[in-house]
Amino acid sequence: MVDRLRLLANRPIQDGDRVRLFATVVALIVGAAALLAFLDDPDTTAPRTAPPSATTESAVEQPSGPPPSMRAPATLVAPSEESDPPTTQRPRVADVAHSKRAARRFLRQFLAFSYGRTPASTITAASLEVRAKLDQARPRVPAEERRRHARVELLQSDGVSRERADLSAVITDGERRYTMRLQLANTATGWLVTALER
Repeated sequence: MVDRLRLLANRPIQDGDRVRLFATVVALIVGAAALLAFLDDPDTTAPRTAPPSATTESAVEQPSGPPPSMRAPATLVAPSEESDPPTTQRPRVADVAHSKRAARRFLRQFLAFSYGRTPASTITAASLEVRAKLDQARPRVPAEERRRHARVELLQSDGVSRERADLSAVITDGERRYTMRLQLANTATGWLVTALER
């Protein structure tokens, strides 16, 4: 019997067998598709629950998500880089302009001092404490550096209020470029530099 089946399987396919073989393969494909479609359908025999009546819905409120304290806000607002000080401390346009003018005056005097051309006593746009510190730490400037002409390339405000200002300055002398940070205070005699950092 096994030998007969083996001979049947190994014999060449004749024209009449091709039609039967094609019909068998098509029937298998259609049957497999029907089986998969039947398995994919939801269970129609499962009992359906009746929809809740209007009175039940109104009597018992269904929770629609997390409690209000846990919900995210409807619109997210990106944090501002600028602070929002009280109205009495908000800078006026004049505060920004005056603090920058005082910083430029200080830098002009300070750069002449730091390159060894003038004494610390010529710096008038600084507090007494700053002038005293500068006078005690007189710079030793080589002759070649004395000939350089340093200038302010950029001056920007990092934060200004009516009482204080933080400014950054980019200085260039033709050979190098560096940054200085200044703190100013609005005093009775005008804006003065109260601290500097190189």
